[in-house]
Amino acid sequence: MGSSMQCPPLGFSAQYYQVGYDGSCVRQGSFFEGKATLNQGVGYAVVLGFGAFFAFFTSFLVWLEKRYVGAQHTSEWFNTAGRSVKTGLIASVIVSQWTWAATILQSSNVAWEYGVSGPFWYASGATIQVLLFGVMAIEIKRKAPHAHTVCEIVKARWGTTAHIVFLWFCFMTNIIVTAMLLLGGSAVVNALTGVNIYAASFLIPLGVIVYTLAGGLKATFLASYIHSLIVHVILVIFVYLVYTASSNLGSPKVVYNHLLEVASKSRICQEPISHTGQACGPVVGNYGGSYLTMLSSGGLIFGIINIIGNFGTVFVDNGYWMSAIAARPSATHKGYLLGGLVWFAVPFALATSLGLGALALDLPLTSIEAGRGLVPPAIAIALMGKTGSVLLLTMLFMAVTSAGSAELIAVSSLCTYDIYRTYINPNATGKQILNVSRIVILAFGCFMGVLAAILNKAGVSLGWMYLAMGVIIGSAVMPIAFMLLWRKANSSGAIVGTIAGCILGVITWLTVTKVEYGRVNLDTTGRNAPMLAGNLVSILTGGVIHAICSLLWPQNYDWESTKQITMVERDKSDLPDEEFKEEKLISAKTWILKWGIGFTVVILILWPVLSLPAKEFSLGYFTFWAIIAIAWGTIGSVVIIALPLIESRETIKNVLIGLLTNAIPKEKIIEMKSKVSAITVAVPEAA
Repeated sequence: MGSSMQCPPLGFSAQYYQVGYDGSCVRQGSFFEGKATLNQGVGYAVVLGFGAFFAFFTSFLVWLEKRYVGAQHTSEWFNTAGRSVKTGLIASVIVSQWTWAATILQSSNVAWEYGVSGPFWYASGATIQVLLFGVMAIEIKRKAPHAHTVCEIVKARWGTTAHIVFLWFCFMTNIIVTAMLLLGGSAVVNALTGVNIYAASFLIPLGVIVYTLAGGLKATFLASYIHSLIVHVILVIFVYLVYTASSNLGSPKVVYNHLLEVASKSRICQEPISHTGQACGPVVGNYGGSYLTMLSSGGLIFGIINIIGNFGTVFVDNGYWMSAIAARPSATHKGYLLGGLVWFAVPFALATSLGLGALALDLPLTSIEAGRGLVPPAIAIALMGKTGSVLLLTMLFMAVTSAGSAELIAVSSLCTYDIYRTYINPNATGKQILNVSRIVILAFGCFMGVLAAILNKAGVSLGWMYLAMGVIIGSAVMPIAFMLLWRKANSSGAIVGTIAGCILGVITWLTVTKVEYGRVNLDTTGRNAPMLAGNLVSILTGGVIHAICSLLWPQNYDWESTKQITMVERDKSDLPDEEFKEEKLISAKTWILKWGIGFTVVILILWPVLSLPAKEFSLGYFTFWAIIAIAWGTIGSVVIIALPLIESRETIKNVLIGLLTNAIPKEKIIEMKSKVSAITVAVPEAA
């Protein structure tokens, strides 16, 4: 070795290598090395400036709708958006709600770890839940048309004890999702701008609190659309930059050749003792050690964990149930299918470009940096410098605040309808409901910052939290699905299965960690084997116990008590009666079953199976793979931006006419007012 050694190794970035004292070629210890690319002023400008802008702009849009379209700002409207949201906006909301900090950050981390299989398993493993949840969304319209939350349905069917159990699991889900949002957001803001990580944890939710307080669920939906638009525009920029325009990469061929070199056994990679886990040399568990293969044991294990965990964060997250409740019946199934397919492009296209790009450029990222979600910021800086930092920071802020607002309104509805209206004031008026909703939004928004600060202090990473979520909440998935899909499902099985599944999942997780690694800490509990065991035991135990109890002591439920759930203000929407006809809803259910299961089979089974014979991808195969990512990302972005505008053209026209002429459509307001009764009704007796 010595001075004759090539330094940097052929094909790798010179700025990350230097010749050591002994003549060896030494790579930079870490990418960020504790230095921020942007100054703190930029960080505060983005966090506070964007927050203030969206708080004002979204509130302004809500006011325009109220003034020129005649929307009624009742407690029902605040929490359900009038139950008449169309396909395009529902799809946009699903994409935005499902685009977490983890979607942008963790998907690229698994690309950095496993190669091409990482983005695929992240995208497919978290898309199928949304596709299949479309079935649940239709069942709500059929069996609980006036429900506000999923836990209201639990109480109506299974009673108080089950209600309290599932309320706890729903709150846990909201807390876990919120934690992941702020852990990823604060880590990136800190790494790119130097803003104190604890300050970022508190400042990020501020703007979200303001516009959610002002406009409730509809404000959340409008903000989600705007955020989705920005996220997808930046996504397309990054994808095309890596594969067509970058001077460092610029084509699938260059990326392919660099990935071959990165996995080469002859690659020189000397790391300081303090930094471990850089992507060096061949990948353990991948075919031939290559990053260019779907034959990856690590990628497959991550995929299984991902599938289980994300069933929990869809089926047990009240936010998705609220989106289903807000959708008009004819739009529900189409909105969820479209939203799932468009969302697939976000992690798949983004991580196939940024995650693989970080590998191809030989960026000296450490496992600590990658675990905090810093792979995308690193490649953005490497490709575009400060401009890339600003774009990535903006994209991340949009994802965090949009999904954060959905969590705020989800928690608010649970506290308002399932605690306040159910146990404290059953005869609550619409005004009281509205006041409680806003108080909870403010309180939980403040709690979000405290939670993120505590987790950051404890050293919990985004990657650890993402893998652990299925262990904690996975046991509630099957019982919640059975609640609307299976008339025999009983309450005792749901309660025992959910609690036992969670406890056994955690015990299995910690036991496997101790047996495999000899110690239990954040590092060992976050590894694949214990996470896989805990996730599997949690979701399967919950389902099996509930199924056995229900078969032995079937409930034989008739759905009457769930249909008797009442609204606080009797909102007679202007939807035609045809929307609620049973035959139409059955037809919609058949449609979503066919297409939801069909796409699930394609992206979860056929696609990976058909890619296995390729073993290590050839240049042509990888080019085809990259083209799919580019095309899916581009088409998905166009659809999700254009469709809501096309469907809302009448509303947009009315608002523009009103702004230009200052003419308030009084007849529209009178018409809407005539359809809203202020009669307060009591909560029905639970079945």
